[in-house]
Amino acid sequence: MKFEVVALCALLGITGCTTDRSASFGDQSVRDSSGHITSGGKVGVLRLMPGDCFILGADEIEVVDGVPCEDDHNAEVFSIFEMASTDWPGSRAVAQVAEKGCVDRFRGATGHAFDPVHVAITGYAPSERSWGDDRKVLCVVTTHDLGSVRGRVTK
Repeated sequence: MKFEVVALCALLGITGCTTDRSASFGDQSVRDSSGHITSGGKVGVLRLMPGDCFILGADEIEVVDGVPCEDDHNAEVFSIFEMASTDWPGSRAVAQVAEKGCVDRFRGATGHAFDPVHVAITGYAPSERSWGDDRKVLCVVTTHDLGSVRGRVTK
């Protein structure tokens, strides 16, 4: 089973970004009354919601190109959950909780059993650096080759 867990702020630190995460909170897309993206735009990863489709670029971490799910895209948020409020449990523990949490939520969010032959699940999890004010895990489904698809996976 392919599963990746990425600590957003840890990667931001490695790439030289500052601790100012304001870009992560932006949303230049247009949404309908149910919250679905109807016109694409830059969306900060901390503004992504279940059902959001986007184009995941090679180096994009803070901001992604949100698009309507009817348009070509290579990633969709299918769930978001909050990790327990505890002291920092360590990177390995966070990765395990994110992996299990995303896999466990896949069927409920999509109505389908997770099939690792056809799709990959990525859990974007908090880092030690962001743990004090960020405990959210974003569960994202992609194709293995990050190829483009159309349509929504979530129900």
